[in-house]
Amino acid sequence: MIVSALKIRSFHAGGAHEIRLPNGNVILIDPFFRDSENEEHNREEIKRVDYILVTHTHFDHEIDLGYFVEKFRPKVFAGALSAMALMKYHRIPFDDLYPVFPGQKFTLEDFTLEAWQAKHNPSGGRIYSPEQDIAKKELGIEGHFECDTMGSIESLDYLITTNQNFRCLMASGQTVWSDLFDISREKRPNVVLRQAGVRKSGGDLFSDGQVEAGELAQLFVKYGAQVVVPFHMDVLCRRWGKEKTADYFMQVKEEMEKLEPGCTLLYPEAWKWYGLGIGITEE
Repeated sequence: MIVSALKIRSFHAGGAHEIRLPNGNVILIDPFFRDSENEEHNREEIKRVDYILVTHTHFDHEIDLGYFVEKFRPKVFAGALSAMALMKYHRIPFDDLYPVFPGQKFTLEDFTLEAWQAKHNPSGGRIYSPEQDIAKKELGIEGHFECDTMGSIESLDYLITTNQNFRCLMASGQTVWSDLFDISREKRPNVVLRQAGVRKSGGDLFSDGQVEAGELAQLFVKYGAQVVVPFHMDVLCRRWGKEKTADYFMQVKEEMEKLEPGCTLLYPEAWKWYGLGIGITEE
């Protein structure tokens, strides 16, 4: 028997995830669907959104935000520094936008939300330049430059704690400092959503290639969660192909289970629902 805590699915595009709480309400994280839509699936498949969490305002984490805001009028949580740029671009009503400061906690009807400062990879270039309009270059979209610039400055890690005390941590940033590992030891998340790309030098997108499977496994088990779900695999799939990327994460999973019995990796299939909870078996 499984006591369900929540259901989750990944879209293999940026950090986009959909979480369905036990009461049916939906949390959408980093809404970006343009790289994951196909003949079978598109963003219209999402029939309800009550809350949206934006880790940072790069286009590949929030370009579809306006669509969901207009359709569902959810509560939108985003970094306080980026909030004005996000509100202007996506035309978010004042009442629907909740600027988030690191260390802040929101006690909501369905869950509590906590946030901490993160550091994300830059997008478009190493330094500020009005010539580096990444959304215009990649998607042909005008007017998103301010959001993308703020997305290179501000990023947040989020912890969702359900009313049944099941905890899901969205670890959005680079491993620059160890605070989030300390927070994880204190908060003890059951599941961690963690960016898949980790460079060999520990640097950004312009540095060396992906670390070996064993090194990534060591990083993943440091969070102390029962399940780690990688995201942003789209970058590795473009470089390696889907088959090699899947094989790599199967190696990560094996190494994690050797290092820390009771901890495993879920390499999710795009658009597929997974149930998470507590299993009860007869022994």
